[in-house]
Amino acid sequence: MLLKLKHSPGTRVILLRHGESTFNVLGLYQGSSDKSVLTEIGRRDARITGEFLQGIAFDAVYISSLKRAQETAKEILEVINVLPKAVFITDKLRENDLPNWEGLAFQYVRETFPEAYQLWKQRPHEFWMQVDAETRFYPALSLFARVQEFWHEVLPNNVGKTLLVVAHGGTNRALISTALGISPAFYHSFHQSNCGISILNFSDGSLASGKLEVMNLTHHINFLSKDEERLHKYKILRN
Repeated sequence: MLLKLKHSPGTRVILLRHGESTFNVLGLYQGSSDKSVLTEIGRRDARITGEFLQGIAFDAVYISSLKRAQETAKEILEVINVLPKAVFITDKLRENDLPNWEGLAFQYVRETFPEAYQLWKQRPHEFWMQVDAETRFYPALSLFARVQEFWHEVLPNNVGKTLLVVAHGGTNRALISTALGISPAFYHSFHQSNCGISILNFSDGSLASGKLEVMNLTHHINFLSKDEERLHKYKILRN
């Protein structure tokens, strides 16, 4: 099973979230912490995703600097044909910075910092963290500014090309939002699954021309999971 795309004269960007990570399984905030790595399921799903993308001729691949994204990309690059000089690792694609919560459990944060948690979920554009005595840090606003910089650096140099971006759930939501002109206020309004695929098309290569073609495609992963379940049941019946 391969992903098949209609021809497009514009710049096409395929966004991919990393595979399942150790912090995902434990229910911990990851943010820009680099302690989280792929699980075995995460590596398997990354390989499946690479096979799903084999039919696409990528001109360049851009990867987050965090390990879980690089591990995902490594599995994919083993099965798709991309020149090493067309592979770029960039800090601008790292996950949202949440310095005070990284490594903490979701439930612990909800119970220990209820007001801050509600502000983060309901008004992310106003949410801030105190990083020192004088500095307030606004995670969502900072992320949106960072991915805007990524777009302004990458799009002018890749007009008419097909790109793969391997990053994170929050990063990809911000990439989609900035391409479509969606405010950081709606940062939590949609989801990006592990190894989920979203596709943006920029008809004239400019950020202002961005259109969403696909949102959070996961059937390549779910299809195999159902196949494995049927095979498992078949083996039980045979035995």
